[in-house]
Amino acid sequence: MKKIVLISIFVWSCLFEVSAQNQSNPDFQWGNASYFNINTGESIYFNNIEIKLLSLENHYNRIKVGTDTIFIKVSKRNLPASTNGVKIFVADNKNVKALTTDSDVHGLLKKDALICLSGYIENLLNPDIFIFPVSFNDGFMWSTEEDCYMFSYLGSEEKNGKKYSRSYEGIGIDLHDARGIEKHWLVAMENSTVTWIEEKNPDQAEKEVCVLLQSNSNPGIYYLYEHLYRKNILIKKGQKLVRGELLGTIWGDDVWGHFQLTVVKSDTIPSYKNRHRNAVNFFPQFYELYFKNTYSSTKSFTRGRIDFGRLCTLNGNEKNAHAFEEYSGRGWLLGKWNKSDKVEWITKGEDGNVRLRKVPFPGTAAKCRNPKNYYEYELNVTNGVYRIRAKMGDMFLPSWQKVEFEGVIAVTYTLQPGELKWTPEKVVKVTDRKLTVRIYIDYSNNKVAGLSQIVFQKAY
Repeated sequence: MKKIVLISIFVWSCLFEVSAQNQSNPDFQWGNASYFNINTGESIYFNNIEIKLLSLENHYNRIKVGTDTIFIKVSKRNLPASTNGVKIFVADNKNVKALTTDSDVHGLLKKDALICLSGYIENLLNPDIFIFPVSFNDGFMWSTEEDCYMFSYLGSEEKNGKKYSRSYEGIGIDLHDARGIEKHWLVAMENSTVTWIEEKNPDQAEKEVCVLLQSNSNPGIYYLYEHLYRKNILIKKGQKLVRGELLGTIWGDDVWGHFQLTVVKSDTIPSYKNRHRNAVNFFPQFYELYFKNTYSSTKSFTRGRIDFGRLCTLNGNEKNAHAFEEYSGRGWLLGKWNKSDKVEWITKGEDGNVRLRKVPFPGTAAKCRNPKNYYEYELNVTNGVYRIRAKMGDMFLPSWQKVEFEGVIAVTYTLQPGELKWTPEKVVKVTDRKLTVRIYIDYSNNKVAGLSQIVFQKAY
């Protein structure tokens, strides 16, 4: 009997050791999401499943999850993949970080990639503990289309006389209709403590403040609320908040009323100056809190007007330069060759356009080469016959473009700088639920192509 007991203890100990070996320690955890730094060729274990990073190509990552191999992008605005009982997204990788000079924002990346794992049936954030940070009481609806999404490549900017390349620090939400009034109140995402409240800068002291909350349930996690309206702040430093408690309303920047949220992981309290350091990629969590799941539901259209590059105050900062996502129902069909996963765009006054060329983003780390001599913009639609036209040309540069709608040639235009021209309206038939606009470009890269607007409507 004693021998049997000893054998049982030995077997149990072996099983426990194997189980322990098959669970790697994350770099940090937030809710039910575990974040791991990993190098190419390295393996980690999550719920007894081996996850191995096989290779990187720009923002794409080839990962082996158990017996399955998947290709997934860095999750700037795309959703997790699910395989072998694991929910996975890539929070950052070294190629995305290399596009910009704001390395502190990408400070959580220590190896080739930072991946996030959770159980397949688990919420990334428990809805009983966490809540979406904007109140729905005034009819708020999130379009998901703002150009200020997680690590969105913003190109070169100038600050204090120096140029730098920036990626967006968090997620920006259009609340222009609430600018300076008591509407669309911001709320605490979870039980937390007000760490500090800072004025943005002296010349805007009477308008705007920034608030930092410290998570009560996840040590080292902070929530940075920016562009709040000073006159409507309801909290004070050191105050203990409960999930959903009102914080205040928004003001925005110089031209646009919006709210910016950044989740930060830090072992010490972030200062205002370094408030964006170690930004956590939380787009999938943000999507889940709003839509109650991380499944990509299909959005479809029968009519609409799509503006490109337009002034942010007029259309909620929807530049429509991003890659296609199923939940959005529209976007550019880009591939691994495109380092930033978006196309160039410019704004002049209230209007703008996307700029398409053989070699986009010249003179920057995002410079790349389109292997095709065209770009395609796609819309999810119901099958049927559609009337469609587009406004072509570039606000600043001479342009050349040949346009097709659903394979039907519309026109070829050679235009002067600032000259914009509508294509003739075409009637096309859609049978695959995809309305595709193809724009051929100058393969010699001497001239750009420009797209300012698409108007379409189902005829029958």
